[in-house]
Amino acid sequence: MEQSDFAALCDEHGLLTRRSAAAAGVKDRDLRSPEIVRVLPGVYALRGTRLTHRLKCLAASKGLPPEAVLTGLSAATLHGADGLADFRTPVDVLVPRPAGPHRRKGLDCSASRTYEFEYAPWNGINLANIDRAAFDLLRKGPITMSVARCDALLHQGLITSRAIGEFMRGRRDDGVRKARYRFALLDGRAESIPESVLRVELALLGFTPVPQHEVWVNGRLLARLDLAFVDQRVAVEYDGQWHGNHAQIKRDRARRARLTEAGWTVIVVTHDQLQHSLHAVIDRIRISL
Repeated sequence: MEQSDFAALCDEHGLLTRRSAAAAGVKDRDLRSPEIVRVLPGVYALRGTRLTHRLKCLAASKGLPPEAVLTGLSAATLHGADGLADFRTPVDVLVPRPAGPHRRKGLDCSASRTYEFEYAPWNGINLANIDRAAFDLLRKGPITMSVARCDALLHQGLITSRAIGEFMRGRRDDGVRKARYRFALLDGRAESIPESVLRVELALLGFTPVPQHEVWVNGRLLARLDLAFVDQRVAVEYDGQWHGNHAQIKRDRARRARLTEAGWTVIVVTHDQLQHSLHAVIDRIRISL
């Protein structure tokens, strides 16, 4: 089959389901054509289609019961959050307990109680409001990532700490105690997920660095630090690995040299160190302090 043949069978979102293809006489072997790509099991898009998390959510909606609710990273992305989910990220779905979990490859599906005020209709299923999405982010997954992702929502202006706190007031849902504990760690000043992860790791060990602290010298802004221990003049900077961007590397080195001249100790934390040798990073910070 040609791509135009598949295109004629796609819906308004550019998706083709195995069921609709079979109804049109398309055989399963035809669905292995290089002219289409699989978005989720049983759901396809034309080759060349931009594969986004939103497209994956649309594909997921075709196999979910109507009471299902998109939440967490998926809902946050659909509400406009940037950099939290991509095509590889599983679609985060809640299915009310009477319907039971709906397991499917590519979905992170759980059974949970929901209320009508927490979501709105979306493409035949439902989309959690940003308050519910933030709550589900806080109560699920590793503590550092759950807090960092909610930090991103705060930083991007999609929600406020007050709104999250109000949403959790009086609730007795599964995981609400965990969410309240993590809520106390939120800080929307960080400008990236790794910066938030590093801050939370430090906070869990009793350190209280200030995110995005500005250093002024003689009335001029010298630098804005990822994390700062102001009294001790210790700066902790996350190095996002500029992949050969020599101009950026040169600017960073010059900036850190100016900070050293101004009396600051600068500790640079790389991606690999954050992932694999955090204990050594903590020791360096402790010694500097």
